[in-house]
Amino acid sequence: MRLKRKHYHYLILLVLLAAAALGIWLAGRRVRVSCADQMQEAAALHRQVVAAVKEERLRRGYELVPEDTLQIGLMGEHITAITTSLGAMEAKRTAQIPDFAALCVRLFHEAGVQEGDRVGACFSGSFPGLDLAVLCAAEVMHLDIVYFCTLGSSNYGANLPGYVMPEMVQTAVNAGLLSVMPSTVSMGGSGDRGSNMQGYALEETEEIDEMIARLEREGIPLSAHPDFAENIAVHMDLLGDIKAFVNVGGNILGLGNEDVSLGYGQGLLKPADPVIKESSGLVERYLSLGVPVIHLLNIKQLCAETGVPYDPVSVPADGTSAVYYSRNYAKPAIIAVGAAAVLGLLGINWMDRRRRSET
Repeated sequence: MRLKRKHYHYLILLVLLAAAALGIWLAGRRVRVSCADQMQEAAALHRQVVAAVKEERLRRGYELVPEDTLQIGLMGEHITAITTSLGAMEAKRTAQIPDFAALCVRLFHEAGVQEGDRVGACFSGSFPGLDLAVLCAAEVMHLDIVYFCTLGSSNYGANLPGYVMPEMVQTAVNAGLLSVMPSTVSMGGSGDRGSNMQGYALEETEEIDEMIARLEREGIPLSAHPDFAENIAVHMDLLGDIKAFVNVGGNILGLGNEDVSLGYGQGLLKPADPVIKESSGLVERYLSLGVPVIHLLNIKQLCAETGVPYDPVSVPADGTSAVYYSRNYAKPAIIAVGAAAVLGLLGINWMDRRRRSET
């Protein structure tokens, strides 16, 4: 089918507009975001916290795994007694870098959170780097953070039975780097009771039993609520009136029993009005209440959307990654291109009508 003359004009206009848009994008100026200094402060704190955790890990006899090519020290082992599910090695390696602490500061600012505000968080042991990143961001922003965390972890997360997530936080608190311990700790995994941990699956529970006993001696008792609705209600009551909610990882409390929340995207979630059911997790519930939600799970997508480098060969220097910057575009040029598009369409239609009237 032959194209009409009008269609050729449309095609030419489209090509010209695409070229103009590309020119505007290339001419865009990269500028540091307004909270970049605070972001860099959080990244620096994250480095200190992780260094303290790494030192304690080594003291407890856990060498760094070969997969931790960045030698940061937060990656666990492939399979342990408290491993609950599969996890991507590259994502776990990436989630350790301090750029995520910077990102959390930026996301808090974008969510409208200010100094002194109360925020809530649900942490999975699968991403200790992200958990600590949120805490570092809250620390430098002087936020009142209330959170809980799980012990279970997917591959390469905080799955070392002798040194689990709340103990990592305890290390940082004892070092004077962080201020707040988790309000509650649960087993995580299936049903938030750890029933899918490898130790239980293989009926080899010695390490799990030792871990629980050690945490109780350290004053970190576990909470257990077999009923999901009760578990949700208890934790929402614990969080109270919050200005923002952060979910890290794929724990059942955050995502719910049906994983519907996986479809909402990553980072700062757009306002939504989900249908709340008994199976709904905290992400959906806080979205339904109009509370800004920051969701950190799909690391590859999160990096692609925010400028944090994915699986870098070396740890980026603080303040250098794209996450610290935004692009400014020349508004007159944008207006001019928009006007040209309108005039072009009007001109093509006018010429088409004139041609038809003459024939």
